[in-house]
Amino acid sequence: MIPRLLLLLVCAGGACAHAEKNPAEVCVDVGNRVIRSVDPKESFGAGLDGHREGDSATMLSPASVRKMLEAGLGPVSVRLRTELAVEAWHWNPRGRWSDAEHSQGYWTSDATPDPAHPIMTSYGYRLPRRGNTIDEANDDGYSRLDDGDRGSFWKSSPYLSHAYTCEADSRHPQWVVLDFGKPVTINALNILWGEPYATQFRVEYATGGRVYFGGHPLGVWHTFPHGAVQAGSGGEQFLKLCDKPKKIRYLRIWMTESSGTAPSGSKDPRDAMGYAIREVMAGEAGQFDFDDHVIHSPNKNQTLCYVSSTDPWHRECDRDPRTEQPGIDRIARCGITRGLPMMLAIPVFYDTPENGAALSVYARRQGIPVSRLELGEEPDGQRIDPQDFGALYAQTSRLIRRADAKVVMGGPSFVTLDNGHADDQIYRFDKRWWIRDFRRELDRQGEGGSFRFLSFEWYPFDDVQESESRQLPRSAAMLGRTLHRYGSLGLPLVIGEYNYSVFPCRQEVDLSGGLLNAEIAAQFLCGGGDAVYYYGYEPNKLENTCGSWGNQLMLLNRDSFTPVATFHTLRLLTREWMDPRGGIHGVLPVSFHGDTGLLEGWALRRPDRSCSLLLINKAHHPVTIALHGMKASVVSMYGPEQYRWLEDGRSGHPAKNLPPVTSACAGGSVTLPAFTLAVLR
Repeated sequence: MIPRLLLLLVCAGGACAHAEKNPAEVCVDVGNRVIRSVDPKESFGAGLDGHREGDSATMLSPASVRKMLEAGLGPVSVRLRTELAVEAWHWNPRGRWSDAEHSQGYWTSDATPDPAHPIMTSYGYRLPRRGNTIDEANDDGYSRLDDGDRGSFWKSSPYLSHAYTCEADSRHPQWVVLDFGKPVTINALNILWGEPYATQFRVEYATGGRVYFGGHPLGVWHTFPHGAVQAGSGGEQFLKLCDKPKKIRYLRIWMTESSGTAPSGSKDPRDAMGYAIREVMAGEAGQFDFDDHVIHSPNKNQTLCYVSSTDPWHRECDRDPRTEQPGIDRIARCGITRGLPMMLAIPVFYDTPENGAALSVYARRQGIPVSRLELGEEPDGQRIDPQDFGALYAQTSRLIRRADAKVVMGGPSFVTLDNGHADDQIYRFDKRWWIRDFRRELDRQGEGGSFRFLSFEWYPFDDVQESESRQLPRSAAMLGRTLHRYGSLGLPLVIGEYNYSVFPCRQEVDLSGGLLNAEIAAQFLCGGGDAVYYYGYEPNKLENTCGSWGNQLMLLNRDSFTPVATFHTLRLLTREWMDPRGGIHGVLPVSFHGDTGLLEGWALRRPDRSCSLLLINKAHHPVTIALHGMKASVVSMYGPEQYRWLEDGRSGHPAKNLPPVTSACAGGSVTLPAFTLAVLR
C-alpha cells in the first residue's frame, strides 16, 4: 500500500477573489474527440479492509455508511488483510476442519448460505508453522525457524509438492533465507530438521542483489564449496560449508527433494509433503567450538527470515482478534455497495485452494453481485516466487472455473508497480519479469485464460517526513510511467487501493492528500486504467508514524464523523466532474500552452453531452486559465481558503473545514489560486 498527493480544481467563472496578483497565464485546449470511455459506477470506488476486533460493526454502522456514501464513490473493493498477515481466513465462521476431533488442521469455510446465520464478521488465524519474521499487516508474529524453541517448526506449503502440482518437487524448490543485516563470517551450518526433511538441498550465500523471489539470478547466489547435499537423512545435521570462512550477509537453504515422511501418529497425508525445519544455526566452527551468528528469539529481535511458502495448517486457538474482516453478508447488506458489483478478494497463498474457491461459490449462491475476483494480495511484499504463486493461483482458479466458467479473475494486488529511478529489489522493482514468469506458469498449468486483469496498489510516497512541496511535483510522472510501462502488457489495469502513503502521516489528512487522491483517480482513469479504488473509506482515527500523525481516511471518527480534505475533493470528482448517476463518460484530450508549471487537467464529456474540466494547481502561486474548446458556465473550487489542518498529535483536526465554493463563470478565463482543485462545467 503506497499513496500520493494531488490538487483538484472545480472552477466556475471568476471564482478567484482571493487569487494573488500577477498570476501565471496558461492556455488550456479541450478537444472534441473522445479518446476512451469510463463509467464511474463501474470504475471509481473504494476499498474495505480488515481491522481490529469489533471495528467492522462500528465502521459499517448505518450512520457511518450514510456519511461514507455522501462521497459519491461507486463500487467496493474487498481487501484481504489476512493474506498480508501470514494468516488463514475463515471467511465464513461456519466450516470444517480436516481434523474435526481436535478443531485443527486445514480449514474450508462453508459455501452454503444459511439465512439464519449471515456472515457479519470473519477472522484471520495465525499459522503456527510460520516462516517469515516480518509481515505486511500488524507485524506482530515471527519465524519459527529461529525462535529458540526446538518444539516449534516452519513447514512449507503441501500445495507446492508433487501430490498437488503433479510434478517433481524440484520444479518448485522451497527455500529459507536468513538476512544477518550486515556481513558476518560463516563456515558452518547446523539444521534441526522436522518431518518431512530435505533429502536433496544446497546451502548458498549472497552479499546483495535479488536475493528473494526464488530463482537463481546470475551472479547473486553461490553454493558453498561443501554446501550441496544429495542424501540428507534428517535429524540434526551439521555441515562444514567451507574450509576458509566467508563474509556474507544472506544465507539460503535451497530444497529440491523431500523425504515424504510424516511425524509419528499423523493421519493427514499433507503432513508428509514439503519440508520442515525446527531451528537453523549458522556461524563459525572451530576445532572444538561453534559460534552461532543467528539470533534466536520469539520476536522481532531474531535474525530476519523469509521463506518460499508456509503450511496453512492451524488450530482453533490461533484466531487473531487483531485481524477482523467485515463479513461478506455485512458488506452486501449494509448499503455501502449501492447494489453495484464488488471486486472480491480470494485468498491464495496462506489458505487452501478449496477455501478460496468456496468463497466465490458462496457469493454466487447468495446472489451477491461480483465484478471481479482478485486472487491474492501483495505477493511481492511476501517475496513469493512467481512460479510458486502461479501454481497456487492455478489450483484455486481451476476450482473456481468449475463452479462458474464466466467469472472474471485476476490479481495479484502488487504492493506497487512504481520503481522510480532505483531498483530496491524488494518493493519498488520492475515487476515485468515477475509477471512474465507468473503468466508462463499459468499457461503451463492450462490456466492462462484465468488471468484477465493486473491489479496493484498505489501509495507513491514512503518518506512521511519529506515535504509535499517536493513530493507532489513528482506524483503525475510516477503514475504516468507506470501506465506506459504496464499498459503494454495487454491486460486491463486495476488499482485495488490507493492513498498518499502506505504509512499513516499528516499529508493524508491535509490538503495535499486531498489533492493527490483526486489526481490519482483522474489520471489513472483518463490514462487508460480500468478501475481505481480509494483506500480509507471507513471512518477512522489518527495514528503516528515517526512523529507524523494522520491516517488513510476521509472521515475522522471522534465524537462525530469529521470530513477531511480528501472527502471534499473526491466528492467534487463524483458529483461535479462526473455525473453522479454514472453512465458512459468520454475522455477528451487536454493540452496546455504556456508556463504550465504544476498544473494538471483532465476533461470528460458527460452522458448529457456537457463537458467538465478538472484542474489541479499544485504550484504555490495562482494560475490564470484561458479556455479553448469549451465555454465554462460554472466553477467549483477547493483549496487553502476552504481547508487548513491543525497539527496537534493525536488531537490534530481541521482548523478550517469549509465545503467547496461554486460560482458562475463568465467569460473564457478563470484564475486558480495556489494549491487548489477546480472543476469547470
